[in-house]
Amino acid sequence: MPSEPPTPAESATGVARSREECEPAPGPRRRHRLVLVLDVVVGAVVVATATALMLSHQSSRSAETPAVGPSGAWIVGLAEIPRTTDPKERDRQVADLRQRVPGASLIDSDTWASLPPDAWVVRAPGEFADGFEALAYCGRLGSGECTARYLSHDEDDQDYVCEAAPAPDPDACRHPGDRTESSPR
Repeated sequence: MPSEPPTPAESATGVARSREECEPAPGPRRRHRLVLVLDVVVGAVVVATATALMLSHQSSRSAETPAVGPSGAWIVGLAEIPRTTDPKERDRQVADLRQRVPGASLIDSDTWASLPPDAWVVRAPGEFADGFEALAYCGRLGSGECTARYLSHDEDDQDYVCEAAPAPDPDACRHPGDRTESSPR
């Protein structure tokens, strides 16, 4: 019966040693490698945690930046949520509105001069020819709580807020840049 080849420990001395005896004692070199590995692992955890926190912060502040024509567009505002509202509460409100109005999105009002500052505006999907068309859309939603707003980067457009009650104000519901049947956008 052939014998197994000698282990390195046996071949050097001819004496069999246990595995523990063959392993080098933990010296400075091995400790240095362990410290390096721990540094890499801790660094990766820190980077992953920071990335997750940044992404969650970004998603809690993320809002749609709608593409509108150079002169602006009429939108249906479903709700205004103060910027001081807890992000989880704001997201719950938006989710509730999206159940009633699929496609509803969140707009950061500070990016649009025509919107009230320091708020999130939840808007219905789409753009409308004028405030009256936007109010008609509100009526089809069955919600008397929504308003038609002119969305633009012009602070002078803040007065273009068209509300159904008591009766729509023609001056607030039509903007000089509104499209007509002969000039579609």
